Amino acid sequence: MIRRFLESLEDDEMPFFAPNYWIMKKSGLILPDTGLLKYVYVIIHLTGTLFIVSQYVELYVIRSDINLVISNLMITMMSEVCFLKADSCVFWQKQWRELIDYITEADKFERDNSDQVKRKIFDKYKTYCRKISYSYWAITFTTFIVLISTPLIHFLPFPSQNEVPQNRTEVFSPIFSSWMPFDKYSSPGCWITALWHISLCASGGLSMTAYDCSSIVIMMFFECKLDLFRQRCREMLGSNDKAISDQDAEIVIRQLHEIHIKIIKYMRLFNSLLSPLMFFYIFNCSLMLCACGYQITSTSNAAQRLLVGEYFVFGIAQLFVFCWHSNKVIVKIDSLMYGPFESNWCPASVRQKKYVLFLSGQLRIQHIFTAGPFTNLTLSTFITILKGAYSYYMLLRK
Repeated sequence: MIRRFLESLEDDEMPFFAPNYWIMKKSGLILPDTGLLKYVYVIIHLTGTLFIVSQYVELYVIRSDINLVISNLMITMMSEVCFLKADSCVFWQKQWRELIDYITEADKFERDNSDQVKRKIFDKYKTYCRKISYSYWAITFTTFIVLISTPLIHFLPFPSQNEVPQNRTEVFSPIFSSWMPFDKYSSPGCWITALWHISLCASGGLSMTAYDCSSIVIMMFFECKLDLFRQRCREMLGSNDKAISDQDAEIVIRQLHEIHIKIIKYMRLFNSLLSPLMFFYIFNCSLMLCACGYQITSTSNAAQRLLVGEYFVFGIAQLFVFCWHSNKVIVKIDSLMYGPFESNWCPASVRQKKYVLFLSGQLRIQHIFTAGPFTNLTLSTFITILKGAYSYYMLLRK
């Protein structure tokens, strides 16, 4: 059944990006052109933004209890990132559509102009993207189930130092910490709050999954294009058995130049969409991981530790996949300029050798995905964030 559903997401018009485009449309990140549904999605995104405001109002109300603030801040920051990702897609809708159109166009070009070697490279990346996307969907769904189970956590038979609850807040624990205009700790307010939080958790989780998976797949698409581009550079002057003329070489070099210009152009466009959100997320992630570590070591309830531990693993995994795939793209860009010199340039004519030099000079233009104007999205940044989170944690423990 699950396999049949996943197969239904495939689209021959965009083989590489089809499942991600589907979930972006279902979550409202890609709005319908017309119709009532477009305004429904906009209202949902605005409701999520207002919910973030209510969370910070609640944090102000409970500001005197540092343990409660740290516990609730951990969830609030993740909620904030989820809805900001959705809002940014709506705000930059035109740019996202342009980027997806380029991916579709480049996808069609690769299918129409690929031999067996290039097709094998393309299929390898496509398979990898499906595994990453579906695994991420599963992790997000698991986190969603854990979060909506929060109100039941104190009724689970786990040992705790506090066998008798000190107040009703510990018994009727809402999913999120947010201000409500009624008593949210007793019936019927607690049930209304639970339903409200579950709907927002589903909306935010779907938006975050669509945004993160699509961003990672786009990174992998650029890595795939760079691999295919390097393969084309190897073949641009023919082989020892079959060389090409100067005129044909000029046509091939011109085409490679245009392909590279488009890759750099749309990598920069994608970075302009991703970079502000990643800067905000990296800042929040340092504080969130610190809060998770503090909760794991300070709470005495095993069920609460299980909840926070799962949340901690999800936060690290989410940040790691961005830094890992961004770092892979950087490695591909650095090695791209070797492609022309892997071609059959030694026995080529002087004119063709000049073309090789011109192209290698073009390939020196590089681009790195960034997290705001201050840092690059690399594995070293990931390690720095973990060190920073540990430093904040030690500060709180003291």
